[in-house]
Amino acid sequence: MKKFGKEVSAPVAAVINPNDEDIRFIDLRVDVAFKRVFGTPGNEELLKMLIDSILPDLHVSTLTLGNQENMGDSPDDKKTVFDIRATTEDGETVVIEMQLAEKKDFNDRLVYYSTYPIREQVRSGDRKYRLTPLYIIAIMDFSLDGARTTDSVINSFCIRNDSDISKTLTDNVHYVTVELPKFKKGVSDLNSLADRMIWLLRYMGSLKSVPEEFSGKGLEKLFEISNFTAMTYEEQMDYLAKFHAELDRAAELEAAIDKGNKLGFTVGREEGRKEGLKEGREEGREEGREEGREEKAIEDATKFKAAGVSLDIISQCTGVPMDILENL
Repeated sequence: MKKFGKEVSAPVAAVINPNDEDIRFIDLRVDVAFKRVFGTPGNEELLKMLIDSILPDLHVSTLTLGNQENMGDSPDDKKTVFDIRATTEDGETVVIEMQLAEKKDFNDRLVYYSTYPIREQVRSGDRKYRLTPLYIIAIMDFSLDGARTTDSVINSFCIRNDSDISKTLTDNVHYVTVELPKFKKGVSDLNSLADRMIWLLRYMGSLKSVPEEFSGKGLEKLFEISNFTAMTYEEQMDYLAKFHAELDRAAELEAAIDKGNKLGFTVGREEGRKEGLKEGREEGREEGREEGREEKAIEDATKFKAAGVSLDIISQCTGVPMDILENL
């Protein structure tokens, strides 16, 4: 991990600052910081500015923060907690997730997230299956699988006709990604609210002072709320706990990947998919693809375990469940 130097106006790398005494502003990529700034009642105007930066055509006038905890239809269903959930004055639902560490199959995870507000819409009234617009926004410090072929920081996806992309199955479910590593502008090149907001999402945690380029740009409250030294002791401790958890997680993942490379294999996420697809095509059956992916994941997990990598990191890298890992 790289270490920040002295006062900066245009950081050269987006990393977590490992030195507590050097913290001036909280890192907005850490979920507790992100929710403090954009998901706290009273900060709706900042949330509106963030949404306007990502979805300028939505033209949001007012927002109401909603319940972040989502339960399934039965006690056995998995519970999901969104970072931010809000409803516009027109009834549109906006869900925002901040994701610092890359997760396996995050694109599928976004689709899974959308099922909760979709089901709630159907249950909540008599509109049958006509949905109000839903926007699932993922802000991530990595590039999403399937979106790496473009240089766009913001990418929007919907369900379209394969042979004619001008036709959609529905115009009411949208998946939007904000891929921070693709944002390359320096602080002197920021020409819009969207530029400034995305720049701060990526670099706020490294700042030692407010860049003069942000003077008079309407973001004074964002800097005020993000000021680490102005937080209460309890708020600082809560932030630092999450802060160091993210730092430890990133370090463990980096070490796991390094060990894997030394043993002559890769983490196996993309390779496992390719291997599974290859075997599936040879066998001509869908189950062949699935078995290929599972076999590759088990193979990589076995090597990780032999190298002494922790089981939770192995599970994150390969997707192999913990109960299977324990018996390998």
